[in-house]
This record gives sequence, structure tokens and C-alpha cells, in this order.
Amino acid sequence: MDSTKKKEQFVLLFLIVLTIVNLIQSLATQLIFDEAYYWYFSQNPSWGYFDHPPMVAILARIGTTLFDNELGVRLFAPLLFSGTIFLLWKIIDDRRKYDHVWIFCLLSASVALFNAYGFFMLPDTPLLFFGALFLYGYKIFLKRESTAAILVLGFSMAALMYSKYHAILLIGFVVLSNPKLFLRYRFWIAVLLSLVLYIPHLYWLYETDFASLRYHLSGRANSYYRVKFTLDYILNTLIVLGFSFPLIYWALYRFTRFGHLKNHVFDRALVFTAWGIIGFFLLSSFNRKTQAQWPLLTILPLIVLTFRYGLEQEKFRKWLRITSIMSLVALCMARVILVSEELSPINYESHGNKRWTQKLYEETKGLPVVFEDSYRNASMYGFYTRVPVYSLNSVKHRQSQFDIDSSEYKFRHKKVAYLSGREDFEDSIVQMRIGRGKGHVWKGKFVEDFSSFRKLICRVENDKIIRGRDSVSLTLVNPYSEGVGFGNLKFYGLVLNEKKQIQDTINIFPGNKDGSRTLSAESTIHFRAGMDSIGKLSEGGLFRVSISENGLPSGFQGDIIPIEDEE
Repeated sequence: MDSTKKKEQFVLLFLIVLTIVNLIQSLATQLIFDEAYYWYFSQNPSWGYFDHPPMVAILARIGTTLFDNELGVRLFAPLLFSGTIFLLWKIIDDRRKYDHVWIFCLLSASVALFNAYGFFMLPDTPLLFFGALFLYGYKIFLKRESTAAILVLGFSMAALMYSKYHAILLIGFVVLSNPKLFLRYRFWIAVLLSLVLYIPHLYWLYETDFASLRYHLSGRANSYYRVKFTLDYILNTLIVLGFSFPLIYWALYRFTRFGHLKNHVFDRALVFTAWGIIGFFLLSSFNRKTQAQWPLLTILPLIVLTFRYGLEQEKFRKWLRITSIMSLVALCMARVILVSEELSPINYESHGNKRWTQKLYEETKGLPVVFEDSYRNASMYGFYTRVPVYSLNSVKHRQSQFDIDSSEYKFRHKKVAYLSGREDFEDSIVQMRIGRGKGHVWKGKFVEDFSSFRKLICRVENDKIIRGRDSVSLTLVNPYSEGVGFGNLKFYGLVLNEKKQIQDTINIFPGNKDGSRTLSAESTIHFRAGMDSIGKLSEGGLFRVSISENGLPSGFQGDIIPIEDEE
């Protein structure tokens, strides 16, 4: 057996060991809240979900069919992570790599946030794998536009978009790095294939009125710019790489030379992707608070470029070895902390979830539980108790999958335990702390006949509000199979600023005749309603109708529309 084969087998052995370690970590670590939420996705198979495309739910669904525990939710994470590293290894076609296998293994096992996706099942887990597959397919395509290369490209682009919408950045910057792709009909065949594979999700978006895209593109309430947003983003782009970040960015800088990029098409794609995604989210930080994992796809080109630069520079390899070992030690400590609450100096969200969910189960006597404004707690409680859960979301919070699925219908006219984190919540029977550390106090009561109407739709005529007018024409749509009494509803007008933050609230009231009226099942009515305190309309630029039913916090029954001056 020649030396090259032995080194290749060493890489495979490393990946097998890494997979086993991550499988053990997956089983030993309690779920974090996002994972519990995606597990909740998987309980209702669909071609799409409010927050993300369906890939993470598909993988969790298959895994929990085999193992109905934490390992089941995360089963594919260790496999995909090792697959990602293997694809990065194959992308590097420099024969010198076989002389420095240890450096590659150390580097790939020590990049901080990257390794979290070796056992956490999150949308970024398949995103990284299919991102690596896309880069691998692109490299093959550049060498020879074969049928296999077209199939890999087409499939990986679709799978990327099924994983997370951020995938469009990777695809887009690779294409921008090589505009000649637009002239290659075989590339268009790959694009067509990916679109055909993506049709089910596109149809789901159409059926749900593009709820997911509308939320991500315009539905979020953003904050006014703070320098802290940009500083935090810059800091995150450094610390997510671990102690090797100076070397990694130095390698990226060295590969960014114009002369090199002009003559190396694939390297140009790697550099365009790295700088492009970093720059895109840097600009985003001027509009909103960013999350550390958003530019995660940059790690793929960064690992490849860093290792390749190390093949050329002995001194660089020495420091890369040292910093990678330092990061690896820190990551091993973090792995232990994630499992052991007793050894952890901090309270992390993987700690204590079995404890609080079991205590709440006992307090609520196993009844279905409605959480007010907490899809995270609802999902976690559902996973560890398998009790039906629902998150009733108000306009002071945010929408979630619970707003567009059928979970509300399962709770209608049932006896439930209703929990709220509001300090002013009254008549509480259940009271306990939920969350990290000492947790947050949640209060609860038993509701004999729970009835919410979150799916009512209330539209304003002409989709705009006119300043100075004290009445408004409304269209109210009842999708339920039962009538809804107006006496059980309270209408509010929310005055929002340009960042979609609530500035003030206006009372909206139907006429006297409408107050005693019942909106028939599956019907639509039009009516004129009065508004008080209309001077508040001058304080904002946007408006939304919100309805409170049976004393519950008001919801998202109306769309956000502009406030305009009278012509």
C-alpha cells in the first residue's frame, strides 16, 4: 500500500472517530431551544415552515423515527459534519496535502462554531454539508462539464435552498466570480434541475402567501442602528473561528491578490464567497442585530484556503498547529460543559430542561399547555413530555410556526393549562421558574374552555390609513367552522414606526349594531369602525389592526400598512 492511500485512510479513520465522538455528544447533551423547535417542525411534515425551509425537519423526522430521543433529533448532524470535512478534503487537489494530514485534521476539528454543527441539528448543519457538496460539484464542473457534474450541481443547489435561504449567497457569489457561467448551457441545465427539485417548496410558499419570505424580508421588527451591532458582528466573525482566526484571515488576504484570482477560477469563487458573505452581513449590521451563525458559510472557503496556504509556508503551519491545538482544548472543555451542568461555570440552554419540563408536567397534571409568547418553551416542553403544546403569540412578541400550522385547532374548547411570563398576569394557580440559571417566573392557570381566534383576518380598505380620519372600513374574514361573536373581540390599531416597533395603540370599535353581531362560520363581512385618539397616528408611519379575543393578548390578524396624509 502506497503512502497516499495510507494518508487517505488516516483521514477516513479521523472522520470515523470524530463521528463517534459527536454521536456520543448528541446523546449525552440535552436539546437546546432551537433544536426543540425544529423537532416540533418535524412532527408535522411539510414542504416548508414559518422560519425555514424543510431540510432540518426532514432530517429530524427520519432520525426520531429510529431513535426517539436527543440522538434521534441529531442523528444526521455527526454524519453530515464528517461528510462536510471529507468534501473539503477532496476539494483540495494539491498532492502536498498528504504530507500534512495532521494539520488538516487539527484545523477542521478546531474551528469553533463550525464544530458545534457536528452534533447540534440546526438549519446550518445541512447547509454546511450541501455547501461543501456544491463547491465540490462546481470544481468538477470547471474541469469537465460532465453529466455527473451537472447532477451534483443541480442537486446541491436545491438541497442548499431546502436547508436555509442564506444559501442563495453562496450560489450567487460563486456565479458572480465567474460570469462566463451564464454562457454555458450545461450550467443552465443544472439551474433548471435545481428549480424543478425546488418546486414543492416554491408551491408551499405560494400556498402560504409567502409567509416565510415576508417574515424574513419585511416582517421582523428592527431596531434603530447602534454601533454595537456592527462591533458585535465584527467580533463574532473573529471568535467563531477560534484561536486560529488571525492566521485564517491572513490566508484569505494572501489569496485575494488580483494576479492570483485572475488565473485561478475556483480560487476566485472561494475568495468571492468569503468576502462577499462577510460584506453582505456587515451591511446588514447597519440595519439590524446580526447572529453569529449567519456568515457561517464563509468557513468552507476559509478552511480550504487556510490549509492550502499552510502547504506553502512552514512557519505558518507551525503557528496553525499551535493555535488549532489551543482551540481544540477549549472545544473539548466546552463539550463537557454542555453535558454537565455541575461542571459548567455558566448556565447554558442545554442545562436543566428535563428538570423544569418534568416539574411543569406535574404542576399541570399532564394537561395540554398553552405558552404565551414562547414557541421555544412550548417546543421544549413538547419534546420532553410529549404533551400537546401551543404558543399563543401576541404582537409584542413575534410570529412562529404555531401561527401558520393547525395546532390552534387541536386546543379549541379543550381544558388547558395557560402559562404567561407577564408580571401582571393575575389569578395564577401554577407558578414556577423556566430557563437558564434562576430562570424566569412563569405563572399559569387552568382554562376550562380555551378559545382563541388567531387565524381571523382583518383587512383595511385600500390597505392604508388616512391621518385625521376617525373611522376606518374593515373586512373581517372568519376561516373557522364556528361563528365568532363580536362581543368576544376587541379591536386595536397599532401605530408603528419605520422599524415596525409599536409606538402607540388606538382603540377600534364597531358600531352599536355590530357589537352584538356574530360573524358566521367561514364568512366575510365588511363594516365601518370608529377610532379614538387619532392624534396618535401622527406619531408613526405604519399601522396594523390587532384583535384580542376572549381577553387574550392581541394577535397578528392585520397586515402592516402605511399611514398617509389626506390628499
